[in-house]
Amino acid sequence: MAYYGAGVEYALHVLLNLSGAPEGTAPSAKELAQFQRLPAPFVRKLLTQLQKAGLITSREGVRGGWQLARPANEITLLEAAEAVQPGSPLFDCREIRQRCVLWADGEAPLVATAGLCEIHAAMRAAEVAMRRELAARTIADIARQVEAKRPRGSVAGGPAWFEAQYAARTGTQQEERNA
Repeated sequence: MAYYGAGVEYALHVLLNLSGAPEGTAPSAKELAQFQRLPAPFVRKLLTQLQKAGLITSREGVRGGWQLARPANEITLLEAAEAVQPGSPLFDCREIRQRCVLWADGEAPLVATAGLCEIHAAMRAAEVAMRRELAARTIADIARQVEAKRPRGSVAGGPAWFEAQYAARTGTQQEERNA
C-alpha cells in the first residue's frame, strides 16, 4: 500500500479518545468502536497493533479496557501511523518513464532514465517533510485543537460519554473510583 489508509485515521481517533477518557476509566474496544461508529472487529485489530507498538495497554475484567501507555504529549502521530502501517511509503513509483512511446526500440536511453525519477524525487521529499511533521505533532496537540473547537457551554462530549459507558458497565461512579 502506498499511502496512509483509513486504519491510520481510525487509530488516531482511538488514541485521541483514550487521551480524553476520564481518570480511572478504561474504555472497552466495543465502546471505542461505538463512539466513532466503526466496525468493532476492525477497532479490535487496531487496538492490538497499537498495543504491540507500546502505545496503549489493556486491563482485563469488567473494569478493564484500554489506556494510553504513555502521556498523550509523548505519543506522536508518526508513531501511531507506523504502528498501523509500518514502513508504508506514501508514493510508489512505477517507473513509467521507462515505457515512453518516444523510445523507438522500446528501450529507454540511459540518459533519460539515469538516477531517481524526478517525480519520485519530489514525492520522496514531500514524504520526508510529512513524516517530520507527524513526528513533531502529538496526540495531546490534536486533543487541544479538538477541545478548542468545542462550542463553549456545551457538555464535555466524549469524556462524558465514556464516563457514562464505564459507569453503566461497572456499576461505579467517578467518586467511587477516586476514593
